[in-house]
Amino acid sequence: MLLGHTVTMVGTEDELAIWTRYGVLRDLVPIYSWYQLFLNFVVFSIVLCLGLWLGHFTALIAIIVMLGWVFQFVSRPSEMIIAEEQAAWLEAVLEAQGFYGKSECDGRWRALGTPWWQRWPHMFIEFVPDDMVKVIAPRDVMESLRSSLELLEEHGELLYAADARPFAFDPLQKEPEQLLPWQTKVPAAAIGAACVIAFFWVSFASGVGPVTRWGVSASALSDGKFETIFLHMFAHAGAMHLVMNLTALAGIGPTLTSRLGRPPLNWLRFVLLFFLSGLAGAALYLALHPMGSVPMVGASGALYGLIGLLIRTPTEEGTVLPIKSKRIRRIGWDLVKQNAFLFTLLALLAWTSGTAGGLAWEAHLGGFLFGLCVGPKLLPRAPAIATEGELVTDSLVATN
Repeated sequence: MLLGHTVTMVGTEDELAIWTRYGVLRDLVPIYSWYQLFLNFVVFSIVLCLGLWLGHFTALIAIIVMLGWVFQFVSRPSEMIIAEEQAAWLEAVLEAQGFYGKSECDGRWRALGTPWWQRWPHMFIEFVPDDMVKVIAPRDVMESLRSSLELLEEHGELLYAADARPFAFDPLQKEPEQLLPWQTKVPAAAIGAACVIAFFWVSFASGVGPVTRWGVSASALSDGKFETIFLHMFAHAGAMHLVMNLTALAGIGPTLTSRLGRPPLNWLRFVLLFFLSGLAGAALYLALHPMGSVPMVGASGALYGLIGLLIRTPTEEGTVLPIKSKRIRRIGWDLVKQNAFLFTLLALLAWTSGTAGGLAWEAHLGGFLFGLCVGPKLLPRAPAIATEGELVTDSLVATN
Protein backbone atom coordinates (compact mmCIF):
# COMPACT_ATOMS: atom_id res chain seq x y z
CA MET A 1 0.00 0.00 0.00
CA LEU A 2 1.50 3.30 -1.09
CA LEU A 3 0.80 6.36 0.98
CA GLY A 4 -0.99 8.90 -1.13
CA HIS A 5 1.38 11.82 -0.86
CA THR A 6 4.97 12.63 -1.58
CA VAL A 7 7.59 14.42 0.43
CA THR A 8 9.75 16.94 -1.38
CA MET A 9 12.92 18.03 0.34
CA VAL A 10 15.94 20.07 -0.58
CA GLY A 11 19.16 18.24 0.27
CA THR A 12 22.24 19.90 1.65
CA GLU A 13 25.75 19.58 0.29
CA ASP A 14 26.96 18.18 3.59
CA GLU A 15 26.95 14.41 3.83
CA LEU A 16 24.92 12.91 6.63
CA ALA A 17 27.51 11.71 9.12
CA ILE A 18 27.01 8.93 11.64
CA TRP A 19 29.24 8.73 14.69
CA THR A 20 29.39 6.48 17.68
CA ARG A 21 27.61 7.59 20.82
CA TYR A 22 30.00 6.16 23.41
CA GLY A 23 33.37 6.07 21.66
CA VAL A 24 35.32 3.54 19.62
CA LEU A 25 36.93 1.79 22.59
CA ARG A 26 33.53 1.25 24.20
CA ASP A 27 32.18 -0.16 20.95
CA LEU A 28 34.99 -2.70 20.69
CA VAL A 29 33.51 -4.28 23.83
CA PRO A 30 29.84 -3.66 22.95
CA ILE A 31 28.25 -3.74 26.41
CA TYR A 32 25.69 -0.99 27.07
CA SER A 33 23.54 -2.36 29.92
CA TRP A 34 23.69 -4.72 32.89
CA TYR A 35 21.19 -6.94 31.12
CA GLN A 36 23.46 -7.23 28.10
CA LEU A 37 26.50 -7.77 30.32
CA PHE A 38 24.79 -10.66 32.12
CA LEU A 39 23.83 -12.45 28.91
CA ASN A 40 27.33 -12.02 27.50
CA PHE A 41 28.83 -13.38 30.72
CA VAL A 42 26.60 -16.49 30.54
CA VAL A 43 27.42 -17.15 26.88
CA PHE A 44 31.13 -16.56 27.44
CA SER A 45 31.13 -18.97 30.39
CA ILE A 46 29.47 -21.67 28.27
CA VAL A 47 31.98 -21.15 25.44
CA LEU A 48 34.88 -21.24 27.89
CA CYS A 49 33.65 -24.49 29.43
CA LEU A 50 33.30 -26.03 25.97
CA GLY A 51 36.85 -24.99 25.12
CA LEU A 52 38.23 -26.49 28.33
CA TRP A 53 36.22 -29.67 27.81
CA LEU A 54 37.46 -30.10 24.23
CA GLY A 55 40.99 -29.12 25.16
CA HIS A 56 41.15 -26.30 22.58
CA PHE A 57 38.98 -23.73 20.87
CA THR A 58 37.70 -25.17 17.60
CA ALA A 59 36.96 -23.11 14.50
CA LEU A 60 33.23 -23.52 15.17
CA ILE A 61 33.53 -21.99 18.65
CA ALA A 62 35.61 -19.15 17.24
CA ILE A 63 32.96 -18.47 14.59
CA ILE A 64 30.16 -18.44 17.19
CA VAL A 65 32.06 -15.94 19.33
CA MET A 66 32.85 -13.76 16.31
CA LEU A 67 29.24 -13.75 15.08
CA GLY A 68 27.97 -12.88 18.55
CA TRP A 69 30.35 -9.96 18.72
CA VAL A 70 29.36 -8.81 15.21
CA PHE A 71 25.65 -8.92 16.11
CA GLN A 72 26.20 -6.61 19.04
CA PHE A 73 28.72 -4.40 17.23
CA VAL A 74 26.40 -3.60 14.33
CA SER A 75 23.67 -2.60 16.79
CA ARG A 76 25.90 -0.22 18.75
CA PRO A 77 24.28 3.14 19.63
CA SER A 78 25.02 5.93 17.17
CA GLU A 79 23.99 9.52 16.47
CA MET A 80 23.26 11.62 13.39
CA ILE A 81 22.25 15.26 12.90
CA ILE A 82 19.45 15.93 10.40
CA ALA A 83 17.04 18.73 9.49
CA GLU A 84 13.60 19.08 11.09
CA GLU A 85 11.90 18.28 7.77
CA GLN A 86 13.94 15.09 7.42
CA ALA A 87 13.10 14.05 10.98
CA ALA A 88 9.40 14.65 10.36
CA TRP A 89 9.52 12.51 7.22
CA LEU A 90 11.29 9.64 9.02
CA GLU A 91 8.80 9.68 11.89
CA ALA A 92 5.94 9.67 9.37
CA VAL A 93 7.40 6.57 7.71
CA LEU A 94 7.87 4.81 11.04
CA GLU A 95 4.31 5.63 11.99
CA ALA A 96 2.92 4.42 8.68
CA GLN A 97 4.78 1.12 8.70
CA GLY A 98 3.81 0.15 12.22
CA PHE A 99 6.89 -1.95 12.84
CA TYR A 100 8.09 0.56 15.43
CA GLY A 101 5.93 2.07 18.16
CA LYS A 102 6.47 5.42 19.85
CA SER A 103 6.44 5.37 23.65
CA GLU A 104 4.20 7.92 25.35
CA CYS A 105 6.60 8.03 28.29
CA ASP A 106 9.94 8.94 26.74
CA GLY A 107 9.03 9.50 23.06
CA ARG A 108 11.38 6.77 21.84
CA TRP A 109 10.57 4.41 18.99
CA ARG A 110 11.06 0.70 19.74
CA ALA A 111 10.54 -2.38 17.61
CA LEU A 112 7.20 -4.08 18.23
CA GLY A 113 6.70 -7.79 18.61
CA THR A 114 10.33 -8.67 19.43
CA PRO A 115 11.03 -11.56 21.83
CA TRP A 116 12.30 -10.78 25.30
CA TRP A 117 15.88 -11.79 24.56
CA GLN A 118 16.07 -9.21 21.74
CA ARG A 119 14.80 -6.27 23.79
CA TRP A 120 18.13 -4.59 24.39
CA PRO A 121 17.70 -1.34 26.37
CA HIS A 122 19.96 0.59 23.97
CA MET A 123 18.11 -0.48 20.82
CA PHE A 124 15.64 2.36 20.16
CA ILE A 125 15.17 5.31 17.80
CA GLU A 126 14.93 8.77 19.33
CA PHE A 127 14.61 12.22 17.77
CA VAL A 128 16.05 14.93 20.03
CA PRO A 129 15.18 18.48 18.85
CA ASP A 130 17.79 21.24 19.09
CA ASP A 131 19.03 23.73 16.50
CA MET A 132 18.79 20.69 14.21
CA VAL A 133 17.47 17.26 15.20
CA LYS A 134 19.76 14.64 16.69
CA VAL A 135 18.79 11.07 15.85
CA ILE A 136 19.85 8.30 18.23
CA ALA A 137 19.53 4.72 16.95
CA PRO A 138 21.40 1.40 16.61
CA ARG A 139 24.05 1.63 13.91
CA ASP A 140 22.43 -0.83 11.50
CA VAL A 141 19.08 0.93 11.80
CA MET A 142 20.78 4.32 11.40
CA GLU A 143 22.36 3.14 8.15
CA SER A 144 18.89 2.37 6.78
CA LEU A 145 17.58 5.75 7.92
CA ARG A 146 20.46 7.53 6.22
CA SER A 147 20.06 5.50 3.01
CA SER A 148 16.40 6.50 2.80
CA LEU A 149 17.24 10.17 3.34
CA GLU A 150 19.95 10.04 0.70
CA LEU A 151 17.57 8.50 -1.83
CA LEU A 152 15.07 11.20 -0.96
CA GLU A 153 17.68 13.90 -1.50
CA GLU A 154 18.99 12.44 -4.76
CA HIS A 155 15.58 12.04 -6.36
CA GLY A 156 13.84 15.03 -4.81
CA GLU A 157 10.49 13.28 -4.49
CA LEU A 158 9.75 9.91 -2.94
CA LEU A 159 6.79 7.71 -2.18
CA TYR A 160 7.16 5.17 0.58
CA ALA A 161 5.28 1.90 0.96
CA ALA A 162 3.60 1.24 4.27
CA ASP A 163 4.01 -2.51 3.82
CA ALA A 164 7.65 -2.52 2.68
CA ARG A 165 9.21 -1.92 6.13
CA PRO A 166 12.53 -0.50 4.86
CA PHE A 167 14.01 0.07 8.31
CA ALA A 168 13.87 -3.43 9.78
CA PHE A 169 13.08 -7.00 8.85
CA ASP A 170 9.80 -8.48 9.98
CA PRO A 171 10.24 -12.28 10.24
CA LEU A 172 6.48 -12.77 9.79
CA GLN A 173 6.54 -11.03 6.44
CA LYS A 174 8.22 -12.27 3.28
CA GLU A 175 11.21 -10.40 1.99
CA PRO A 176 10.75 -8.78 -1.45
CA GLU A 177 13.28 -11.27 -2.85
CA GLN A 178 10.99 -14.13 -1.80
CA LEU A 179 8.16 -12.67 -3.88
CA LEU A 180 10.18 -12.65 -7.10
CA PRO A 181 9.22 -15.22 -9.78
CA TRP A 182 11.20 -18.44 -9.95
CA GLN A 183 12.77 -17.42 -13.26
CA THR A 184 14.86 -14.79 -11.48
CA LYS A 185 16.57 -17.51 -9.45
CA VAL A 186 17.70 -19.59 -12.45
CA PRO A 187 21.10 -18.00 -13.30
CA ALA A 188 22.23 -17.80 -9.66
CA ALA A 189 21.13 -21.42 -9.09
CA ALA A 190 22.99 -22.59 -12.20
CA ILE A 191 26.21 -20.82 -11.20
CA GLY A 192 25.89 -22.08 -7.62
CA ALA A 193 25.40 -25.66 -8.84
CA ALA A 194 28.48 -25.33 -11.03
CA CYS A 195 30.51 -24.15 -8.03
CA VAL A 196 29.32 -27.09 -5.92
CA ILE A 197 30.10 -29.62 -8.67
CA ALA A 198 33.52 -28.07 -9.21
CA PHE A 199 34.27 -28.16 -5.49
CA PHE A 200 33.59 -31.89 -5.18
CA TRP A 201 35.18 -32.69 -8.54
CA VAL A 202 38.46 -30.97 -7.77
CA SER A 203 38.59 -31.99 -4.11
CA PHE A 204 37.97 -35.71 -4.57
CA ALA A 205 39.03 -36.48 -8.15
CA SER A 206 42.66 -36.61 -7.11
CA GLY A 207 44.94 -35.79 -4.23
CA VAL A 208 45.62 -32.30 -5.58
CA GLY A 209 43.58 -29.48 -4.07
CA PRO A 210 41.59 -26.83 -5.97
CA VAL A 211 44.11 -24.08 -5.26
CA THR A 212 46.87 -26.02 -6.99
CA ARG A 213 44.81 -27.27 -9.94
CA TRP A 214 42.46 -24.37 -10.73
CA GLY A 215 44.02 -21.37 -8.98
CA VAL A 216 45.06 -18.48 -11.22
CA SER A 217 48.42 -16.81 -10.76
CA ALA A 218 51.25 -15.37 -12.82
CA SER A 219 53.22 -18.56 -12.22
CA ALA A 220 50.33 -20.75 -13.42
CA LEU A 221 49.92 -18.71 -16.59
CA SER A 222 53.64 -18.87 -17.28
CA ASP A 223 53.31 -22.67 -17.11
CA GLY A 224 50.63 -22.58 -19.79
CA LYS A 225 47.60 -23.09 -17.48
CA PHE A 226 45.47 -20.50 -19.25
CA GLU A 227 42.30 -22.38 -18.36
CA THR A 228 42.72 -21.15 -14.78
CA ILE A 229 41.61 -17.69 -15.95
CA PHE A 230 38.05 -19.08 -16.04
CA LEU A 231 38.24 -22.13 -13.78
CA HIS A 232 39.33 -20.18 -10.69
CA MET A 233 35.84 -18.62 -10.41
CA PHE A 234 34.30 -22.01 -9.65
CA ALA A 235 36.97 -23.46 -7.35
CA HIS A 236 36.99 -22.71 -3.63
CA ALA A 237 39.59 -23.25 -0.95
CA GLY A 238 37.23 -24.97 1.47
CA ALA A 239 33.64 -25.65 2.46
CA MET A 240 33.37 -22.43 4.48
CA HIS A 241 34.63 -20.40 1.53
CA LEU A 242 32.08 -22.08 -0.75
CA VAL A 243 29.17 -21.57 1.66
CA MET A 244 29.96 -17.88 2.13
CA ASN A 245 30.01 -17.24 -1.62
CA LEU A 246 26.89 -19.30 -2.29
CA THR A 247 25.03 -17.40 0.43
CA ALA A 248 26.00 -14.08 -1.16
CA LEU A 249 25.04 -15.38 -4.61
CA ALA A 250 21.61 -16.50 -3.38
CA GLY A 251 20.98 -13.10 -1.80
CA ILE A 252 22.12 -11.02 -4.78
CA GLY A 253 21.06 -13.16 -7.74
CA PRO A 254 17.25 -12.94 -7.87
CA THR A 255 17.08 -9.20 -7.18
CA LEU A 256 19.71 -8.31 -9.76
CA THR A 257 18.28 -10.69 -12.35
CA SER A 258 14.87 -9.04 -12.01
CA ARG A 259 16.46 -5.70 -12.93
CA LEU A 260 18.17 -7.05 -16.06
CA GLY A 261 15.01 -7.48 -18.12
CA ARG A 262 12.99 -10.55 -19.01
CA PRO A 263 14.13 -14.16 -19.46
CA PRO A 264 16.09 -15.51 -21.16
CA LEU A 265 17.94 -12.28 -21.97
CA ASN A 266 18.28 -11.34 -18.31
CA TRP A 267 19.86 -14.75 -17.66
CA LEU A 268 22.45 -14.07 -20.36
CA ARG A 269 23.14 -10.58 -19.00
CA PHE A 270 23.58 -11.96 -15.48
CA VAL A 271 25.99 -14.70 -16.56
CA LEU A 272 27.91 -12.27 -18.76
CA LEU A 273 28.29 -9.80 -15.89
CA PHE A 274 29.41 -12.64 -13.61
CA PHE A 275 32.15 -13.80 -15.99
CA LEU A 276 33.35 -10.33 -16.98
CA SER A 277 33.53 -9.22 -13.34
CA GLY A 278 35.45 -12.36 -12.46
CA LEU A 279 37.88 -11.66 -15.30
CA ALA A 280 38.27 -8.04 -14.14
CA GLY A 281 39.05 -9.25 -10.61
CA ALA A 282 41.60 -11.73 -11.90
CA ALA A 283 43.15 -9.05 -14.13
CA LEU A 284 43.70 -6.68 -11.20
CA TYR A 285 45.07 -9.53 -9.07
CA LEU A 286 47.55 -10.47 -11.78
CA ALA A 287 48.44 -6.84 -12.48
CA LEU A 288 49.39 -6.26 -8.84
CA HIS A 289 51.24 -9.60 -8.63
CA PRO A 290 52.96 -9.89 -12.04
CA MET A 291 55.56 -12.33 -10.69
CA GLY A 292 53.39 -13.97 -8.06
CA SER A 293 53.11 -17.68 -7.46
CA VAL A 294 50.26 -17.64 -4.89
CA PRO A 295 47.15 -18.99 -6.68
CA MET A 296 43.78 -17.29 -6.27
CA VAL A 297 40.44 -19.13 -6.33
CA GLY A 298 36.83 -18.24 -5.65
CA ALA A 299 33.86 -16.41 -7.12
CA SER A 300 34.29 -13.35 -4.92
CA GLY A 301 35.52 -11.09 -7.72
CA ALA A 302 32.52 -12.01 -9.87
CA LEU A 303 30.14 -11.56 -6.92
CA TYR A 304 31.48 -8.11 -6.16
CA GLY A 305 30.78 -7.19 -9.78
CA LEU A 306 27.15 -8.15 -9.21
CA ILE A 307 27.13 -6.02 -6.06
CA GLY A 308 28.60 -3.10 -7.98
CA LEU A 309 25.73 -3.09 -10.47
CA LEU A 310 23.14 -3.72 -7.78
CA ILE A 311 24.05 -0.62 -5.79
CA ARG A 312 23.95 1.48 -8.98
CA THR A 313 20.31 0.38 -9.45
CA PRO A 314 18.75 0.57 -5.95
CA THR A 315 15.13 0.48 -7.21
CA GLU A 316 13.18 -1.46 -9.80
CA GLU A 317 12.30 1.64 -11.83
CA GLY A 318 15.53 1.46 -13.84
CA THR A 319 17.18 4.51 -12.32
CA VAL A 320 20.98 4.40 -12.30
CA LEU A 321 22.64 6.34 -9.48
CA PRO A 322 25.59 8.54 -10.45
CA ILE A 323 29.05 7.35 -9.43
CA LYS A 324 29.61 10.47 -7.33
CA SER A 325 26.41 10.11 -5.31
CA LYS A 326 26.63 9.89 -1.53
CA ARG A 327 25.14 6.41 -1.53
CA ILE A 328 27.85 5.06 -3.85
CA ARG A 329 30.66 6.67 -1.87
CA ARG A 330 29.35 5.33 1.41
CA ILE A 331 28.78 1.79 0.15
CA GLY A 332 32.27 1.76 -1.34
CA TRP A 333 33.74 2.64 2.04
CA ASP A 334 31.54 0.05 3.75
CA LEU A 335 32.88 -2.63 1.38
CA VAL A 336 36.43 -1.68 2.36
CA LYS A 337 35.54 -2.19 6.01
CA GLN A 338 33.76 -5.47 5.25
CA ASN A 339 36.83 -6.79 3.47
CA ALA A 340 38.90 -5.88 6.52
CA PHE A 341 36.47 -7.87 8.66
CA LEU A 342 36.59 -10.85 6.28
CA PHE A 343 40.38 -10.75 6.39
CA THR A 344 40.25 -10.86 10.20
CA LEU A 345 37.73 -13.70 10.16
CA LEU A 346 39.79 -15.78 7.72
CA ALA A 347 42.94 -15.10 9.74
CA LEU A 348 41.11 -16.27 12.87
CA LEU A 349 39.94 -19.44 11.14
CA ALA A 350 43.45 -20.10 9.84
CA TRP A 351 44.90 -19.59 13.32
CA THR A 352 42.41 -21.94 15.00
CA SER A 353 42.86 -24.64 12.36
CA GLY A 354 46.64 -24.27 12.07
CA THR A 355 46.53 -23.59 8.32
CA ALA A 356 47.30 -20.64 6.11
CA GLY A 357 44.67 -18.45 4.47
CA GLY A 358 44.25 -15.08 2.83
CA LEU A 359 41.77 -12.73 1.22
CA ALA A 360 42.31 -11.66 -2.40
CA TRP A 361 41.11 -8.09 -1.95
CA GLU A 362 42.51 -7.27 -5.39
CA ALA A 363 39.92 -9.54 -7.03
CA HIS A 364 37.15 -8.05 -4.89
CA LEU A 365 38.14 -4.54 -5.92
CA GLY A 366 38.57 -5.35 -9.61
CA GLY A 367 35.19 -7.07 -9.88
CA PHE A 368 33.44 -4.35 -7.90
CA LEU A 369 34.83 -1.53 -10.04
CA PHE A 370 33.81 -3.35 -13.21
CA GLY A 371 30.24 -3.88 -12.02
CA LEU A 372 30.05 -0.34 -10.71
CA CYS A 373 31.40 1.41 -13.81
CA VAL A 374 30.67 -0.94 -16.72
CA GLY A 375 27.77 -2.97 -15.32
CA PRO A 376 25.04 -0.40 -16.25
CA LYS A 377 25.93 -0.99 -19.91
CA LEU A 378 24.35 -4.44 -19.56
CA LEU A 379 20.97 -3.11 -18.44
CA PRO A 380 18.12 -3.75 -20.89
CA ARG A 381 17.71 -0.02 -21.49
CA ALA A 382 19.82 3.05 -20.86
CA PRO A 383 17.93 5.20 -18.30
CA ALA A 384 18.96 8.79 -17.83
CA ILE A 385 21.63 9.21 -15.20
CA ALA A 386 20.64 11.93 -12.79
CA THR A 387 22.75 14.44 -10.99
CA GLU A 388 22.31 14.95 -7.27
CA GLY A 389 19.13 16.84 -6.41
CA GLU A 390 17.58 16.26 -9.88
CA LEU A 391 14.19 14.60 -10.15
CA VAL A 392 14.60 11.33 -12.06
CA THR A 393 11.18 9.70 -11.92
CA ASP A 394 7.80 10.80 -10.79
CA SER A 395 7.91 8.56 -7.74
CA LEU A 396 10.02 5.85 -6.20
CA VAL A 397 9.18 3.25 -3.61
CA ALA A 398 11.65 3.40 -0.73
CA THR A 399 12.63 -0.13 0.19
CA ASN A 400 15.70 -1.37 1.93
